[in-house]
Amino acid sequence: MFIRALLSSVLLTQAPSVPGTPGRAPTSQAAPASADAPVRESAPRSAASASGTEAPAPSATAFPLLTFEEAIALAEKQSPGLDAARARLQQSRELGNKAWSGYLPSITASGSYIRNPEELTFSLPGDPAPITLQKQDQLSGQLSARQAVLVPTLWPAIKNAYLGERAAALTAENTRREILFAVAQAYLGAASLRESMAVQAQLLEVRRGFERDAQNRFDVGDVERLAVLRATLDRKQAEQEVVRSRNAYATAKSALAALLGRPVDFEVAPPREATVAVPAEAGDAATAEKTALDKRPDAAAARLDVDLAQGGRRQVLFQYLPSLYATGNYSTTNTAGLTGVSSSWTVGLALSWTLFDGGLREANLRESSGKIAEANANLRGAEEKIRDEVRKARGELETAEANLSTAEERVKLAWESARLAKQSFDAGATTYLQVTDVNATLASAQLSAVAEALNVQLSRLALARATGLFDPTGNSLAPR
Repeated sequence: MFIRALLSSVLLTQAPSVPGTPGRAPTSQAAPASADAPVRESAPRSAASASGTEAPAPSATAFPLLTFEEAIALAEKQSPGLDAARARLQQSRELGNKAWSGYLPSITASGSYIRNPEELTFSLPGDPAPITLQKQDQLSGQLSARQAVLVPTLWPAIKNAYLGERAAALTAENTRREILFAVAQAYLGAASLRESMAVQAQLLEVRRGFERDAQNRFDVGDVERLAVLRATLDRKQAEQEVVRSRNAYATAKSALAALLGRPVDFEVAPPREATVAVPAEAGDAATAEKTALDKRPDAAAARLDVDLAQGGRRQVLFQYLPSLYATGNYSTTNTAGLTGVSSSWTVGLALSWTLFDGGLREANLRESSGKIAEANANLRGAEEKIRDEVRKARGELETAEANLSTAEERVKLAWESARLAKQSFDAGATTYLQVTDVNATLASAQLSAVAEALNVQLSRLALARATGLFDPTGNSLAPR
């Protein structure tokens, strides 16, 4: 807003007037009806004072404005990447149930049907009733039950399953924050490009005004043909920059729409100055690093990986202990046989103890020790990476703020230079080409200010992410 208003009030009033005619300043024209339409030369409208006016929006489409807060909320609601992370988290919540299944009863039922060639019977002396030994259609069924009584390997397995659920939740939470961070970056970038597009469109109108005035001056013999050629070249370059900035803005919107899982049927609204605040914990380097290690879900997940590796080693150690199961069996058949009993049942205890397995457990122990060392190394690496990200983010924010301050000073100096150049030109002390150079410097300073303002916002965003404090919605997927 500030940039477009300043360009309107300063740049447009700098266009030189044809001698003997009322002073004219090219006014801002409406942007093309479609953001995808090419830039066309339009007929000049009646001149009016543009001082204090605001440039029009870069697109006259009826698309609604999408605010920063709406983009973040929409990303959390329907982002494809976040939906996939939630689905993976839901799958991981069954790890505990799977581990407990080893300690819960298991019951299996089986049955069979056999068609024999013939039925076999046997008769005892003095007993006229034959005894069937084998029926031609033989049926049988069996019901077996097994219950773990003492299975040491299941104890660390169950604990590891719950650790795995927590680690999966932290990974999903880290994914959620990364997606929201990417959306915030894409939104701020698109908003900055929209602002730059407005500046380029305004500058194009200025260049068109200079070209008209140069032609008028050439017609009355006030300037040389070189001034007209220079103005035409400047206008063509401005048109090229408008097309480039419009396409860059469309590309940025498309990337944002892909992250949000929605069509490109919106315009981004300029974010407020306080859209991204600097975390209070980031003021001190040591505090910022400690906060990052405490708050970031990827750091917590790395610590859990160490616990999981240690739990895996305990699970191998417990394989040296025996396992005790309670068993039960019930069977029935349609052939009683000699005993005259068609069903039977048994209950008992089964003890299993592996005394020697060819050195497999010893190999697994050595392997698990290596996994623990790997997890510890990964944890140290993750912590060092986090500290580096915090230090880098703090340094980049300091640089961005210094660059923005310098860019704002450049805008002020360029504005004063443009005003003095106009006065000197009116007095005949400078040439037309010098005036156009001064105005080009002012436009460059304005675009630089837009870029540096974006860098400040992005640097604040990166610092909040690095310290683990970027959670714009607070809907964490990890248990508190």
